[in-house]
Amino acid sequence: MKPPTGSASSKQAATPAVRRKPTPAEIAHQNSMARFENGLQLFNRNQFGKARGIFERLTENPARELAERARVYLNICQQRLARAAPQLKTAEDIYNHGVGLANQGSPEEAEQYLRKALKLAPQADYIYYAIATTYALRENVEGALEYLLKAIELNERNRYQAQNDADFANLLEDPRFTELLYPEKPLT
Repeated sequence: MKPPTGSASSKQAATPAVRRKPTPAEIAHQNSMARFENGLQLFNRNQFGKARGIFERLTENPARELAERARVYLNICQQRLARAAPQLKTAEDIYNHGVGLANQGSPEEAEQYLRKALKLAPQADYIYYAIATTYALRENVEGALEYLLKAIELNERNRYQAQNDADFANLLEDPRFTELLYPEKPLT
């Protein structure tokens, strides 16, 4: 049997739903969920250092389920990062570890290891180059240019490598960077 036209059920369907503003607690929960998803993306890209920081902050979240999930991922991040602490004896070992940290999204920590490697091998152009990339990733233009210049002085090939290195993308608009990579040839 069909309900008569004009019944309450057909009137409800025709009435648009009234949207209410989310409460501050709902907004905070949405923001926490977005941070959690960002942490998962970093985790899935093996950037455990960055993901760990996000998950650490979320463990104090008032939403118990979210805090528990964050603790699980935090523990996994800590385990994966703990495994990556090999015995570093040579400049090359320390350099490789620093580059690995940079690739995992921890340029500050990478820089510390790269500086140690540089103390052991002060003429290693590739270490200067790697430090320049960590500075560039952290948007320290002056530091990036200083170390890149030294890397190029030690080995001209670093100039050509830097021309296509995505780590220097935020320096492309700086005329000093352009001049360093594409110096004018003197007229003869």
